[in-house]
Amino acid sequence: MKRSLMKQKRISFWLVLPLMAMTSVTFSQKLASQEITSRDKASLVRDTELKAKPFSDAATLKMLAEALSVDVLSRKSSWLEIQAEALTGWVKMFSVRYDLQSLQTSDSFAGTKQVFNLVTTGSSGSTVTTASRGLDENKFSEPSPNPYAFKTMQSFAVSGTDAQSFAREENLNEQQRDYVTASVEGSAKDLAVSAETISDNLVGGKS
Repeated sequence: MKRSLMKQKRISFWLVLPLMAMTSVTFSQKLASQEITSRDKASLVRDTELKAKPFSDAATLKMLAEALSVDVLSRKSSWLEIQAEALTGWVKMFSVRYDLQSLQTSDSFAGTKQVFNLVTTGSSGSTVTTASRGLDENKFSEPSPNPYAFKTMQSFAVSGTDAQSFAREENLNEQQRDYVTASVEGSAKDLAVSAETISDNLVGGKS
């Protein structure tokens, strides 16, 4: 039974891929034809400098406190333009956490939620079921473009350059770790020792 359910989930995942590819093209066309003016609600995950321009050496307008609610207006590279306390400026995108609850309650985000629910639960709804309902032909013949959901998805993308820049600013050190391998006959004790070794290595350096 368990193997059958895993197989069904695997099939559902491969069925979702062409749907995502097809709807992404539609989303892009929709974005090109209209401007999205909605503001994303978010909050700060740390004390953050509000910059006048999207540069590290730009003038600091104000030091914003952690957990402050802000409105995200736009994005440029790894910077987000926000409005906070009657001020408008730029902060690093890694300092911002989007208000997921407001996204979940928005009808415009429903299409994206259904795709991920379908992959993880085998159902497009919020209820976990034991059988996969898969996709019907209407989902392919009548896709519903959702420019806002597509814009939100794009906002989470980070380039390699931005990631390296963030790592340098946060003094993160690059570390190479070998994969943990264990045979089927390996004892639980050997696995526990391997896990403890990895844990010690992670504690020994900031990652």
